[in-house]
Amino acid sequence: METWWVGLGVLLGSLGALGYYAFVFLPAQLHRWRCQSLRAFARLIELRTQGRYGDAELMVELALRLSARLGIPKGERKRLEMAVYLRDIGMVSIPYALLNKPSPLSPLEQLTLMRHVEISAAIAEQIPALSDVAPLIRLHHVVYAQQPDAPLSAHLLAALSDLMEQAHQSDYETALMHLQAEAGNRYHPQVVQAIAAELQTRPLEGWAPLRRSAALWLGLILYPLKDLTRLIVEFARH
Repeated sequence: METWWVGLGVLLGSLGALGYYAFVFLPAQLHRWRCQSLRAFARLIELRTQGRYGDAELMVELALRLSARLGIPKGERKRLEMAVYLRDIGMVSIPYALLNKPSPLSPLEQLTLMRHVEISAAIAEQIPALSDVAPLIRLHHVVYAQQPDAPLSAHLLAALSDLMEQAHQSDYETALMHLQAEAGNRYHPQVVQAIAAELQTRPLEGWAPLRRSAALWLGLILYPLKDLTRLIVEFARH
């Protein structure tokens, strides 16, 4: 009789371990592997834009902390994490000169740049495992006053995208002040409050900066040299 109970206990324990592996450990591991692969896309955009658009790893950490603070469900947090890496992948189709133009963009150039939103979403839609991320990518520049009913994760992604971009142009304090000034208009008030509270707890200056690989620095050097080499060749022909 005792042997029967021991066997039953071993069987139930094995089934429990198998269930944990299949429904908890394995999905979490697959998500980590997927995000590690998507990080390469974010690095590609940083390389193409000479670092102007990037900081995906820092933004992911912020997004996960803030989504937990805002009570966003775990499944939506995973979608948000993947959307951070993929949101700007459409910039591969935007002309290099426009992405790296040192002066302000004209209205037409701004419209061209904003095409990356739809292109990024379209790319994600073509990959079955990422198709459910596409709607969030499509809303990563959503305006609160125009779409107040958009998912909270989309409003968070939009605010963080602008926060990081403006912080590159000035500093994090100025970027946060801009978000607070536009709360209720461009940005979701609840999201802005959460960002301000998080940055009070841990200022962005204290966060680990994005580490740039040797390949990235080499690309930043060689990319401008490509145009110079072309000019030299053309000059030599004449």
